[in-house]
Amino acid sequence: MARPGPIDPTFSPVLLAALALATAAVAAGVLAAGRRGEGALGWRTWAGVAGIVLLGIAFVSPMATLAAHYLLTAHLVQVTLVMGFVPPLLLLAVDPGALLKSGRMRHLEWIAHPALAIVLVNLVFFGWHALPLYRACLVHPELYSVQQVSLLLVSLAFWWPIVKPGGCGRWCMGSFGKLGYILLATIPQTFAGLLFALAHHAFYTDYGAAARSLGVNPLSDQQVAGACMALLNKLALFAAFSVVLWRMLEPGGADDADDDGGGGDGRDAPLPVRPGAPAWLRLLDGSRLRDEPAVRRGTATAGRR
Repeated sequence: MARPGPIDPTFSPVLLAALALATAAVAAGVLAAGRRGEGALGWRTWAGVAGIVLLGIAFVSPMATLAAHYLLTAHLVQVTLVMGFVPPLLLLAVDPGALLKSGRMRHLEWIAHPALAIVLVNLVFFGWHALPLYRACLVHPELYSVQQVSLLLVSLAFWWPIVKPGGCGRWCMGSFGKLGYILLATIPQTFAGLLFALAHHAFYTDYGAAARSLGVNPLSDQQVAGACMALLNKLALFAAFSVVLWRMLEPGGADDADDDGGGGDGRDAPLPVRPGAPAWLRLLDGSRLRDEPAVRRGTATAGRR
């Protein structure tokens, strides 16, 4: 089969259909936000636009052609966009909290159980990159397209527990749980990236002739790809880690602010302690100062005598 040119765009029906569905979901989320009074140009809209643009770059642009036919580095940059940056932006645009409250996604939320999601995303990623299956993807472009769509879907499940608001739906994690979840997610692909970067022979020889046609050594391409896998993939996770940590350090915490439905100005109200928090935090759940006991009038008179 003839290989497309390195600067040709990709027009895979599978990828175009996935891009159209993602665009429709973002548009529906923006319309729903407008009905809730958040404004047509709110931050959810911009998150959705950014997610669709990045997904278009990953699925349609010449980078998709380079990834599927020429360079392993381009492939792993594509995977970083599809798994690391696009999913949280799309989820922010469609508002997971609104979906759960409407009941549209409750029957699918079990897929986003944190333990299942983190196992599933690694099984799908490493499964597709096993040598026989990945070589089949390089030979059959539509199978490669199915690979990319499946990586996007499992990544949406992975990011769901991080992006959805605290206390919303099942499988809710507190801020400490989210931080641990993000840190755990960085481990498997870090070791895989180091394996690629430090290897002394090319694993995917199918890229060899195509890489040489661009003047790139296949082993150098693989080493750069490994470095990208070990480092670039951490950018989105680091950003999520920073956001969660920043919200934890805010006065009252972000989750507490979301759950606050009481009246009054709340300035003197103690901050609630989340279920599962360390026992010592409960000591802070209330005023540390106690009112002095009232002095009886007769006792006070006797004391003055």
